Amino acid sequence: MSKELGIEAVWPEGMAKPPIPYSPAVRAGDWLFVSGQSASDLTTGLAPEAAVPEAFPYYQDAMGKQAAYLYGRVGRILRAAGLEPERVVRVNQWYAADMKAPGYERGDLTVNNKRYVREKHRFFETVSPPSTGIGVRGHLVEGAKVEADFTARYSADGEYPVPVSAPGVPKPAAGYSEGVRMGHWVFLSGDLASDWKGNWGEEGFEGEVHALAPEARTNGLYWGDEPVAKQTEYILGRLEKVAEAAGTSLKHAVKAYVYLADPADYPAFEDVWAKRFPDPLDAPARALVPNVELGAKGCKVEIGMDLLMPEAAHLRRAVTGGWTPKSQEPPAMRADDLIYFSGLMATDPATGLAKEAAPTPGLPYFGSAGYRQMAYILEKARRICDAAGVSLARTVKATLYFADLGLYAGAMEAWKEAFADAGHYPAATAVEVNRGLWVPGCGILADLVLYDPQGSGA
Repeated sequence: MSKELGIEAVWPEGMAKPPIPYSPAVRAGDWLFVSGQSASDLTTGLAPEAAVPEAFPYYQDAMGKQAAYLYGRVGRILRAAGLEPERVVRVNQWYAADMKAPGYERGDLTVNNKRYVREKHRFFETVSPPSTGIGVRGHLVEGAKVEADFTARYSADGEYPVPVSAPGVPKPAAGYSEGVRMGHWVFLSGDLASDWKGNWGEEGFEGEVHALAPEARTNGLYWGDEPVAKQTEYILGRLEKVAEAAGTSLKHAVKAYVYLADPADYPAFEDVWAKRFPDPLDAPARALVPNVELGAKGCKVEIGMDLLMPEAAHLRRAVTGGWTPKSQEPPAMRADDLIYFSGLMATDPATGLAKEAAPTPGLPYFGSAGYRQMAYILEKARRICDAAGVSLARTVKATLYFADLGLYAGAMEAWKEAFADAGHYPAATAVEVNRGLWVPGCGILADLVLYDPQGSGA
């Protein structure tokens, strides 16, 4: 069925097949979506080649070894798909933060990604693609320091992604592109409210050290001072400048990736977002992820975006029906041959966690919470698909955020059932955030992408 849909799983020759509903990558038309890759051998856990010998624990760096192994596999996947690294338009990194430590607090910086970045630059020799790096509580592979997923584009006319840089905008410390343009698509890196200098060493410096740009700072002297609002305004302004340098604007954004260190900052963030996108049905689809570690001291929010160029604006339209989000976004946004969903949880507007997804009172151990929640999420996704006139079988990419990876096994049973007849399993990434998601009891947030060439409706 997949080939009939223009979708095909990519399996490099000789690559191990884990006992989960998984594809290393999925090709969909001109798109390639690569599942989250870590330094796993896919069958037993961390690959021996990526492990630091116990007898010599200080002679090698675990992050560097794992990154080298990870990018070796990514190279195999891209070659099997007929692509070069230069065709990658987005990279997401999920770093293992030390959130399980007893004294961990929000705002701590516990990730050292220097050697990962070194291996990444060796892999991307010419252009380092737009990038987002987020600290999470856990990965599926014990001992994994990092997981990364990738989006790439084919081009019949030989076009490559072109880096975009906005004059006067502080440049990312890790050296990745602020954005790239390819055809009528633009991809923007995740951005923080940092100028990559902060207040360390400033004349008259006093107080807590932080990485914030001067324009994104608040003084904290009065009631009602909301740092995340100032930071969100700054980030959106900076993203707008990069979009303009590419020849487009945020009004043509089709998907936003938003990460908040503290879910309590959501109302202040949403106030600013609603001013920028006052009509929810004209706002981009959005994955809004709480309880993560961000990579700069004092930064409370990170935002990345995918956009269309103005000449492709007619290919952008909201999908309505099937579900109405409580927040400022459409259920999904059609963008050319993709449909971006907003993040889905097993929620009911009346009860929070949907009754169908909740355990039976008095029988908390009967059934699988992961299965119930994922089954409910996928049923919600089907209703949105029905409104869009497409099949859930067209799902090509999923990013799954868990409040507890103990829900993963049950969730994958529901996932396997949903895609058993699709002919492919979507490319997928699964990570664990810290403390919880947006609604008490909800343990899974699903961010889905579907492939549906305009007018096919199959």
